[in-house]
Amino acid sequence: MNKSAESWNSLIILTAIAGLAVILSIISYQYSSSTSNDIVDIATQEIRSNARIEVHDLSKLLANRLETINVIIQTLTDAPAIQNNEFQRSQVIINNRQNHTDGLTDFYMWLDKSGKIVWISNMNSTTYQKYKGFDLSYRPYFTVPRDTLTPYYSSLIESNDKIPRLYISYPILTKQGQEYKNTTIGSKTNAFQGTIVAAVDAMTLGSILKSQLLPEFNGTVSLVDNKGIILYADNPAFVGTYIFEKEFQSTISSMLPVSSRVSLNKLVNTSLKESDIGGASDIYAQGKLNTLAFEPVTLQGNHFLTLYISAPHNLASKVAMAIAQQKNLSTIIIITIGIVALVAAFLVLNWNKKLEATVNARTAELRRANEQLKNQDQMQREFINVAAHELRTPIQPVLALSDILRSKIKDNEQVELLDVILRNVKRLQRLSQVILDVTMIESHSLKLNKHAIDLNDLILNIIQDQNIIHQSDGKVKLQYETDAKGKEGKQIFVEADRERITQVIWNLLTNAMKFTKDGTITVSTRVTGREVMVTVRDTGEGIDPKIQPRLFSKFATSSIQGTGLGLYISKSIVEAHGGSMWAENKSDRSGGATFYFSLPVIDSNEDHHHPR
Repeated sequence: MNKSAESWNSLIILTAIAGLAVILSIISYQYSSSTSNDIVDIATQEIRSNARIEVHDLSKLLANRLETINVIIQTLTDAPAIQNNEFQRSQVIINNRQNHTDGLTDFYMWLDKSGKIVWISNMNSTTYQKYKGFDLSYRPYFTVPRDTLTPYYSSLIESNDKIPRLYISYPILTKQGQEYKNTTIGSKTNAFQGTIVAAVDAMTLGSILKSQLLPEFNGTVSLVDNKGIILYADNPAFVGTYIFEKEFQSTISSMLPVSSRVSLNKLVNTSLKESDIGGASDIYAQGKLNTLAFEPVTLQGNHFLTLYISAPHNLASKVAMAIAQQKNLSTIIIITIGIVALVAAFLVLNWNKKLEATVNARTAELRRANEQLKNQDQMQREFINVAAHELRTPIQPVLALSDILRSKIKDNEQVELLDVILRNVKRLQRLSQVILDVTMIESHSLKLNKHAIDLNDLILNIIQDQNIIHQSDGKVKLQYETDAKGKEGKQIFVEADRERITQVIWNLLTNAMKFTKDGTITVSTRVTGREVMVTVRDTGEGIDPKIQPRLFSKFATSSIQGTGLGLYISKSIVEAHGGSMWAENKSDRSGGATFYFSLPVIDSNEDHHHPR
């Protein structure tokens, strides 16, 4: 059987496996959907029922607790001791009332008709002396009873101790047994004598309600006043926030899908209307269905606040059988799919082994070809290296003997012929050196004989040598400039190979001479931090734009003379010293080119040796 037939057979088998897996998945999905719908219906009905019962019971409990506080405040305002300003008796009475509601109220407070503190329960004498006579006439729990002679039920108010509380306050009137309104009896009017205020910590109130929930119910409690201000929530950051403000809506939009947020706002709007009827709605939050039930809490017939209970739809005992059935089917399907997967895996692995053997064979062939290329490259490098060395061997005696012969010959014509020989021999010598340098650079075998050298002194010597060589040509001026740290007489020390750095500077100056027919070549140094930057600037032709992108690569030149290797070698030498090299044209190309290279400097206070 050929490979094509094997491929077709494998494809048919894999298709059959995939078809079987799809059919099993469809059956599993249909059954799971039916069972899940039954589970959702059963759980939802139970959770909704439990949530409505819990919110109703807790709202009545809360209303009764608050009504108890309400009655206590009324009895305090009618107490003769308070009516007659008998401080000692009043203090005992107020403290006794606090003991009755200590689990809910933080304190009871007596304010005189000016709004100043007369007594605060639940407070030691030292703290009381601090707050005695404290002016609270600006607080609404004083101003409203004073102005309307009616009770006041506050929303969330931040106290002086930075704790948010709810306040219930009643006016103290001189006439007892009257309704709390501005009433005239004959010609005499009820006189306002102050207020009795009860303070309830909103967080304490919420914690009490939460503690009343059954542990298995796993719900949360929230309180909102009749204006939509959150009085209590599991997240303390939400307390005091208006539900419909932009920031809060933005926060819940990241937690709820759009449909759930709309349902939540609709439910809150319904709950804020003055009504004795509660309600409930199902809301998706963070991937889980929750029932949110509410019921208003009234005080003296007025809608004081609204209680909310959120119940997550956790599975109950009634749905355990349905879940077990689904698990059994899921287990059978998983085992079946597992067996099918094992068979498919066996076939695929067998196929992969054949492919792997083919790939390994091709990889081995490529590896052998790569090794051959490496060997050929190595042989080529070795040949170039040997050839360059062998060239240098006969060049030296030819050059030396030509110099000697020239010094002894007097015939001008013969001298000129020897000059031609000398120039070409020197050119051949330079070429062999360049080939050796390139070979060492590419084989990473360039050796540096580093010493501490005075770069300032080195550059001056090179410039003097260049001036001697080109003294007959007065068209090009060669000059040296330094900054204050590198001026003549000052030393700039670098740890470098003197011959190699000389080679770099000599190459740059020779290159500048080649392209500057008439003008100035300026060498300058500037020390910045731990580096010295050397600049060679000329006023010649500038760098050819076609060459500039590959200026420092091998064989990059626009001149018919030269190999195009000098800048490549120079940059490699500088980088081997830990420096860098770059070049640029003047923007208008009227000022020639500028070459830069940098080298690390060393401390001039160290003990340096300067080999010459």
